[in-house]
Amino acid sequence: MFFSSNTQTATNRKATWARGVVPCDKCRAQNAVYRVEAVADEFSVRCSQCGHRGFYRKSEIGIQQLPERRLKKR
Repeated sequence: MFFSSNTQTATNRKATWARGVVPCDKCRAQNAVYRVEAVADEFSVRCSQCGHRGFYRKSEIGIQQLPERRLKKR
């Protein structure tokens, strides 16, 4: 899959996960889009800070790589 990656070092294995973010047009807060693959070509997101609903294109999504959140390994 394009948006998730696993990096492996010699001593430990560190997994990362990705999420999409779009900035609010009004207050510039980062709004998360978790299922980037399932997003339509044009979509709307309500800002969590100011409540403004913005319309975005799929090409405007930025990708953030974040470390794995699980404390216990599966």
